Amino acid sequence: MSVRLSSWHTGLAIVLTTLGLVAPSMAHHANSAYDRERTISVTGVVTRWQFINPHAGIFLNVTDEQGNVTEWSGEFQSIQDLYRTYSWNKDTFKAGDTITIHGNPDRREGHTSMWTSLVVMPDGTEVDVRNAPE
Repeated sequence: MSVRLSSWHTGLAIVLTTLGLVAPSMAHHANSAYDRERTISVTGVVTRWQFINPHAGIFLNVTDEQGNVTEWSGEFQSIQDLYRTYSWNKDTFKAGDTITIHGNPDRREGHTSMWTSLVVMPDGTEVDVRNAPE
């Protein structure tokens, strides 16, 4: 009986240890949708600011030279990081603000989004949002 119980406890210990090692890596998704080798920037008018987890996001209407408007989105790290590091909150950006975002573009063809690294605020202040922990 003690051998069987010992095997059961050993098996349980292996399973729990494995789960303990795997769970943290599964808790945060990778940003593999973005091309980390390229950086782009767009300037546009804020239509939406989502100060929500797991990542904050901003949506801009960007007008090209021909007058065509395309919606772009910028993804940020968690709201906790943005709040603690920059004091950003749900009211940081308002619809109608004109801003510029710099970052790594989406790898997928036809997707107009980026992993944001720098924001030029409506007053011209530049905020390097990659200074916060990811």
